[in-house]
Amino acid sequence: MTHTCTQVAPGVYRLGDHVVNFYLVDTDDGLVMVDAGLPTHSAQLLDAVAWIGGRLRAVVLTHAHPDHTGLAERARDDGGARVWVHEADAPILDDGPTSSMVHAPPEHGLLHGLLRHPGAAGSLLHLGQQGAFTSARVRSYSTFGHDEVLEEVPGRPRVLSIPGHTPGSSVVVFEDRRVAFTGDALVTHDFTTGVEGPCVVGGMSTHDYEQAVRSLDRLSGLSERTALLPGHGEPVTDDLETALERARERRTR
Repeated sequence: MTHTCTQVAPGVYRLGDHVVNFYLVDTDDGLVMVDAGLPTHSAQLLDAVAWIGGRLRAVVLTHAHPDHTGLAERARDDGGARVWVHEADAPILDDGPTSSMVHAPPEHGLLHGLLRHPGAAGSLLHLGQQGAFTSARVRSYSTFGHDEVLEEVPGRPRVLSIPGHTPGSSVVVFEDRRVAFTGDALVTHDFTTGVEGPCVVGGMSTHDYEQAVRSLDRLSGLSERTALLPGHGEPVTDDLETALERARERRTR
């Protein structure tokens, strides 16, 4: 069910399972976790931190959906890591893991989505069994705005606002590693629709699908050598513009 800690770029490690990815970045000033997986990934995270070495200093969230925040409060409360999220997604953290249905409701309701894409039921069941919808609320965090460099985060990542999936969806870029963590702004496996390859997540999970597609243009400014590391699916390691074009063209919702 789980995959091991896998290096996907210099000093960048992928964790998670067959549904969800999250990542660790090893910097000179400590470890940064990008997204926070599911509560049941805690042992995997502890093993990875011990294997890589160093202290977990920060958690940067691409957005506040519960399959990306599961270990954030534990990393903060037990390990002292500082949690960061875009200010537009802060209300979701304030009110707990299921509150995105209030603060960033998806275009399609759950029943509508499952009737169109019944295969999503297995992945949703997996998320529930792994504690996504009952994880601890993040009780303290810092926010960032539209586009900025997080000077207080080891490695000084740049965050690009790319709204649509949620109002505060962001891409986290570590320029020196040539990687961009895209969260659910661009994935290569959409478990809500069954689409494989670069795409925007469908309307059963995305707040504003057309905005999400338009926001892909913001990724065109990245170097062609930048690897895209998504929240779901395999990395995109070459031909960035082709991947973006494929994601724009797909309209499975």
